[in-house]
Amino acid sequence: MVVGELTQERDLLILGGGPAGYTAAIRASQLGRKVTLIEQAQLGGLCLNKGCIPSKVVAHAAEVKQQMNHLTALGFSIEPTHDFNQLVKYRDGIVHQLRTGVEALCQANAIEYIQGTASFLADDRIGVEQGHQFDTYRFNDVVIATGSHSLQQTSPLILNAEQLYQLTDLPDRLVIIGQDYITIEAAMSFQALGTQVTLIADAFQLDPSLDKELRRLFKKQKIRLVTGIVTAIETTDEVTVTVVKEGQETTWTAPFLFHSLPRIPNTLELGLERIGVTMAEDGTIPVGPFGQTSRPHIYAIGDVTPGPSLATRAIHEAKRTAEQLAGQSPDPTMPYYPTVIRSLPPIISIGLTEQAATDAGHAVRVGQFALNANGATTIEAGSGFVKVVTDATTSLLLGVHMIGEGSIELAGTFAQALEMAAKEEDVRFPVMPHPSRNEAWTEAIESLVGQAIHLSPRQQAILTKS
Repeated sequence: MVVGELTQERDLLILGGGPAGYTAAIRASQLGRKVTLIEQAQLGGLCLNKGCIPSKVVAHAAEVKQQMNHLTALGFSIEPTHDFNQLVKYRDGIVHQLRTGVEALCQANAIEYIQGTASFLADDRIGVEQGHQFDTYRFNDVVIATGSHSLQQTSPLILNAEQLYQLTDLPDRLVIIGQDYITIEAAMSFQALGTQVTLIADAFQLDPSLDKELRRLFKKQKIRLVTGIVTAIETTDEVTVTVVKEGQETTWTAPFLFHSLPRIPNTLELGLERIGVTMAEDGTIPVGPFGQTSRPHIYAIGDVTPGPSLATRAIHEAKRTAEQLAGQSPDPTMPYYPTVIRSLPPIISIGLTEQAATDAGHAVRVGQFALNANGATTIEAGSGFVKVVTDATTSLLLGVHMIGEGSIELAGTFAQALEMAAKEEDVRFPVMPHPSRNEAWTEAIESLVGQAIHLSPRQQAILTKS
């Protein structure tokens, strides 16, 4: 190891180049700070290079494959075949394109980029190791945005989320254990592309209406859903998973197992204990409303802090912390983070579920509009519903839950309505384009009082609760 002769002076250091890190770097630079971004691997982090983006490329391909079933009804004669190797090339090309874009943005914003592994030497000094080179930097402020990782098993047949989306060949069979959004997306995507998927899960922690519809879709898409307790995982030439339910034992075998486990924050190698930064038992860093740690000039954002491992949270916190570091007064209010599942069709859940609203003491009113009564959805042979939860006393919107094509595009509208504390009449008043799924959003609100035009009185009576 070659040690640099002098400690170099820097203003603001950002540790980690994922969505949290590069967003914080760009916003801080926009606001006048001199920023140095340190990343040990590739800009974009795991999200861009091995997680969010690769998985969404596979989900997009699965969606296109599924849509081909509708083309015959539209008069097209197509015999679809799928080349997974070509999809791999496309996936890698998209990742490279987006990573190059992040690199260009950092350069355009005059951000110094250093590749290497960082660790704290003191509460105002960082050491960066890259190969045989070791340099030290003294800073005024630092933001820890080193993200998280999935646990890696010793067997190459047991995959974590990143490894699953680095496969270069499509497996003929796949067993999945988990009940989070990653497992739902993986099950539907790989099944649509030709893999026989067995999903071992009990509950999906969604609104009961979404959970019920999701199980119906699994059956329709021929995904084998297995409930019970996993008692053994064995690997030989393949993986064998043993499940016990009500005393009955079953085994499921496949070339690969994808086991979705809680993510681990990348904090243990930073040397935080030697500088007195408080850490939780799970490795996360407790922070204040703007990302402040127990040391006033050391901040942390994204997956290294307590909370859901979501790129949306990381990006929001990055902007807020950068604004705080630039001397501004950002809003400390916790925003609504939508749960987005790129299933087939996609799912969006934002705000309170029906049960959570009841538990919070609201006089709950629920409305639901079936998308098969929506003209735009019917044209495209889609299905699903929009469900709204409001307070019956104040008419305040509390939550929106949707499954169906267009739900991700509408998620921003739902979030904006919740952030603006919209009431039922605020949603009912604006005129929506026709035909479009926007109308389903309006009719879900109208169904709260039995006034949805495209639902019969009997349907509205069944779907509406108050």
